[in-house]
Amino acid sequence: MRKMYQIFLTLVSIGFALPQGLVGGASKAAQNVCRQTMNTPAVKLLVNPGKIVISNALSQNRLRRLQGTGTSVRRAKGWRPVGLTLTELNFNMNVRVNALPTTDNRYCGYPESVNANVGYDLLKIYVARKYHPKTCQYMSILQHEKAHVLVFRRLLDRYAPRIERRLTKVAHGIRPFNAATPQGAVTQIKEELQRAVQPLFRQFNLELDIANAKLDTPQNYRAEQARCSNW
Repeated sequence: MRKMYQIFLTLVSIGFALPQGLVGGASKAAQNVCRQTMNTPAVKLLVNPGKIVISNALSQNRLRRLQGTGTSVRRAKGWRPVGLTLTELNFNMNVRVNALPTTDNRYCGYPESVNANVGYDLLKIYVARKYHPKTCQYMSILQHEKAHVLVFRRLLDRYAPRIERRLTKVAHGIRPFNAATPQGAVTQIKEELQRAVQPLFRQFNLELDIANAKLDTPQNYRAEQARCSNW
């Protein structure tokens, strides 16, 4: 009756734009960009609550082996897993950067837009196959695992606005700057946004541990098993 999860911070489709008329040579406008305030970058975060998938195909031994992979909180001693919830929290960003050539063969970079996604692709609930669907034991295990799913989704709902606010604050605070190459401008902005959100994900992970551990106690296990016989 345990959960497991991992958090993946990935960035995809990082690109840059060289405005027409500036490629292959600088202009007075390009030279002035780094001394001016660029347009406020658009920031958007989409949240994916994840699709629940239920499996009754694995043995308790297989669940125990799965439980030993990835990141998980310590389960109560002396209890063999009869259910398990597996998921991955995914975060990715599509960052659009403008990079304008200047007179010194460098580039002035600034963010144009940030489109991010955070959430779960799948929330996989496993019930040991010895417990058949619709039996008392199966329903008790399923109810417990769905409580873990609720924890995942509630925390996601709480943290998503914080993540969006953090991205917005940092993206809006990035002033035009000089870089040796367009890709260098992209990398600098990407790394700044990454650093900004990583503490939030560490805190998210810690709160998941605490909330899920409150469900996985000997007291809860005994109460759940008391509902049914023939475990």
